[in-house]
Amino acid sequence: MKISQLTIINILTFLVFSNTAFFFMYPIYLTALAVSKTAVGLIMGMYSVASLVARPLAGKCIDRFGEKPILLSGLCLIFVCSILYHVIPGTVGGIYVLRVFHGIGFSAFIAGAFSTIAKFTPQEIRGRAFSYNGATMLAALGFVPLAGESLMDALGHPAIFHGGAAVTFLGFSLLLFTKKWEKIAARGAPKVRYTQLLKDRSFFFILVAMILFVDAQATVLNYFPLYAKTIGIRGGLFLSLALGLAVSIRLFGGGLLDRYSKLTIIRACFVLFGMGIVLFYKLDSVFFYVLSILLYGSGLGYIFPALNAIGAEQGTFEQKAGMMSILTMAIDGGFILGSIFSGGLSDMIGLSNTFVFAGAVSLFGVFVTSLAPIREDT
Repeated sequence: MKISQLTIINILTFLVFSNTAFFFMYPIYLTALAVSKTAVGLIMGMYSVASLVARPLAGKCIDRFGEKPILLSGLCLIFVCSILYHVIPGTVGGIYVLRVFHGIGFSAFIAGAFSTIAKFTPQEIRGRAFSYNGATMLAALGFVPLAGESLMDALGHPAIFHGGAAVTFLGFSLLLFTKKWEKIAARGAPKVRYTQLLKDRSFFFILVAMILFVDAQATVLNYFPLYAKTIGIRGGLFLSLALGLAVSIRLFGGGLLDRYSKLTIIRACFVLFGMGIVLFYKLDSVFFYVLSILLYGSGLGYIFPALNAIGAEQGTFEQKAGMMSILTMAIDGGFILGSIFSGGLSDMIGLSNTFVFAGAVSLFGVFVTSLAPIREDT
């Protein structure tokens, strides 16, 4: 894969996740319209469910039409949906349809982006490639919501729709006028058979490890701000510091994934990540506050790109699109699980104990990646 193409994919990923980050503010807009919390949850969750369900179809479309048309289709759909939020208020049933199409657009883009990196990045720099791409995601999710909040305060709630549409339009325009993409766009590959891919035990357990990681991370992203408020600390500051550390690791330390065993790094980082989350119940101590940031941020920096890189090593070249579609489905599934299950669990055992449980889930990833027959190209 040419460096210019990798750079474009990273820019596009940052812009698409910026769109996602702008819509983190959408529940505030819905609340201002007197939408119930139950309805807010359903409206927000519809996006992730649609993204999950549409992912297999996205993989098949990539095999038939190539990555670039699917990337363009996803960007176009995200842009149109972002504009339509002006027309369809959150108080009518049509908002659920809009959220479904918004999620489908995101699903198409992610499938195309991951397939591009997996297929056309040389093996010797694949870990670094996924690390850089993951850094753009964290950068958008960590810092764009602050911009969205400022725009919303200055210009009103619809500013998040303007911001989300603007960044997606930039991405669509950039890709549309990018030339020399024929190698990626014009692929003639056999039909994707997902049942056959799932029979690969190595790939199957990579999916399990990814679900464990994303489940724990989704618990943090969804419920830590609320927990921070209950114990009197600034949740945004803590997450910004931890995510900033993870972004730095992915940008400047991604090369380690290409020089050393990815599985060894994943096992070590599952321990760091899990222990960092477990320590959330001690954040009233300065020592444990700093230690939690270091452990959680360090583990977060490596697990996701390393799992993606190992996932991209599985199967044949022709199977890459299908495998990366399933892998990104596992990401969606873990996020939905962490959002819904952890919410119910917190009602039963409290937020602090929920984070202890999430940390234990992450630590279980050590056993999965140590005992399961996962193949790694070294």
